[in-house]
Amino acid sequence: MDWPASPSGGDVVWDGKAFRTGAGRTRVLSCSENLTGWDDELTDLHEIEAGLGTHPIDRASRRNAIEMLRAMGVGANATILEVGCSSGFFLQDLLHAFPGAEIVGADTIRTALERVGASLQGVPLLQMDLLCCPLPGGQFDAVVALNVLEHIESDSLALSKIATLLKPGGVFVVEVPQGPGLFDSYDALLRHVRRYSRAELFAKVRDAGLNIERATSLGFVPFPLFYAVKKISRLRYGVHGERSRDYESNVRAQIRSTSRNVLLEAAFAVEERVRPLGRFLPGIRCTAVARKPVS
Repeated sequence: MDWPASPSGGDVVWDGKAFRTGAGRTRVLSCSENLTGWDDELTDLHEIEAGLGTHPIDRASRRNAIEMLRAMGVGANATILEVGCSSGFFLQDLLHAFPGAEIVGADTIRTALERVGASLQGVPLLQMDLLCCPLPGGQFDAVVALNVLEHIESDSLALSKIATLLKPGGVFVVEVPQGPGLFDSYDALLRHVRRYSRAELFAKVRDAGLNIERATSLGFVPFPLFYAVKKISRLRYGVHGERSRDYESNVRAQIRSTSRNVLLEAAFAVEERVRPLGRFLPGIRCTAVARKPVS
């Protein structure tokens, strides 16, 4: 694996536990930072209110991404990059699913990466802004970005950077919130720039030079209730929460209630049994899987 040069200009080497640079050793290699779409407060909100990665839709999301990687033939010894690894829950799943793989995590928040580094000691971690990605291209068999693109204003540029990182024939798994007309105070609080239609996501992925091979909706079973809640929220609080000063506490309460919701757990259990329907039905999130052309 080739790493970006250190800030001092010297070579960087991963020794299995830390990066060795001209200045010494560091667990997290800091390359660049961009806190526009995420920060420590949002990391804490997601960890505390959503139950440390145990929210039903987040667990379903991670399981779905692993299934997609396997279905696309990503092997046991692959090189896999997760962009936006945050608290490292999906990195842990990758380690279990692909024990022989070389797995790398990247995020813009150093404090979260430091916490991940303390528990996942064999995983290289990069603090980097995807828009000015310093990683040499053509190194990864797979890149995964779960709920990342919606935080980036220049999402087309981000997708082109991801395409550059992939080897020829490499796989890209992307998940985004679905339904532009459902953008509400919840999205605004989480610094979403947009919610996507399938057509918009597919067009942008193709424009980056990747060929879409699979797509599905996540959360199509509970979607009718989700749709109603979103529409009511837009009416009550406004699209960006402009009709109430108290919309943040409402969003926090929504996250807490759904993170411990037995019915939501049951809905996702049913959904896993009828997964093929997700190709045709609208859902809370949309997942697309694309491949970089070999030639």
